[in-house]
This record gives sequence, structure tokens and C-alpha cells, in this order.
Amino acid sequence: MSLLPFIFRDMVRPLRMLEHQTRMAEELFSMAFPTTYYRRKPFVEIPEDTVESVIQDKEKFQVKMDVQSFTPQEISVKTIDGNSIVVEGKHEEKQDDKGFISRQFVRRFVLPKGHEMKDIVSSLSSDGVLIITAPRKIDPALQERVIPITHTGPEKDGKKDESS
Repeated sequence: MSLLPFIFRDMVRPLRMLEHQTRMAEELFSMAFPTTYYRRKPFVEIPEDTVESVIQDKEKFQVKMDVQSFTPQEISVKTIDGNSIVVEGKHEEKQDDKGFISRQFVRRFVLPKGHEMKDIVSSLSSDGVLIITAPRKIDPALQERVIPITHTGPEKDGKKDESS
């Protein structure tokens, strides 16, 4: 039996208490100094998650991603391993208002069973939203099919029912 969970549990508790006390102090400080005078800068800017939504219903599997910080030439969508969609975005180092920056991401989505890989489509909106859609495979055995009725001559040919 390992003692690590007990040791780490006790280490996390003081950190949570410190975090709570820091938040309380910031709230008090912000009351004394409104945000126009005081603004705490984060140590590290954490980028937001690019995936906005993943929809899976009876008609399709769809992913919406915010990729507005990339140009269309810097984004690629491809299928691999017969059941995965990989989205990549990368742009080289360039200068912004705070210095030089380089961004890249790779997202892999496992396509649920029953979707057609060859019919996957992607579109990029003018405001930087990438939409990838994989339609569900339609099983020919389950499809509704109209069966034509052919008209023939009379079925009864004058014979009596032999079971009587």
C-alpha cells in the first residue's frame, strides 16, 4: 500500500488555503483601489482552449474550433489511422506588441464508429471558426426502400382450394 496519496493530500491542503487567502486579499485590495488604478497582471497568460464544441448526434459528428489567430494557410485537417481526425495549426515566430511569439497546436479527435471517413468536410468562417463535419454512415440494410408493385393477370385460375 502506498503512502503517496496521504502525503500529497496534506501538501495540497495548505496550497488551497493560501490560494483562498490570496483571493480574499485581492478582493479587499480591489475595493480600496478600483480596477482603473490597480490591475494585477498574471504571471503567465494561459491561452484559451481552441475547441468550442463537439457535437455527436444521429446525423453527424461535428467539431467547432476557434482558430482566429491562424491564417487559412497555417491550418491543416487530415484523417489518420482510419478513425481519427487531426487538426494542426502552426505559425512561425513573429513580432507582436509584447515581443516575439510562435504558436502551434495539434488536436486529434477519434471518430466514433458508424461515420464515413471519405465524406468528412471542413470549413473556415471569416471570423476564424473551423467546422469539421463527418456524416453518419447510412446502413443500406436499414434504409427505407420503396418496393414497386408489379401488376399481373388474375392469380386465381379457377382451381378450388385443395385443403378442403
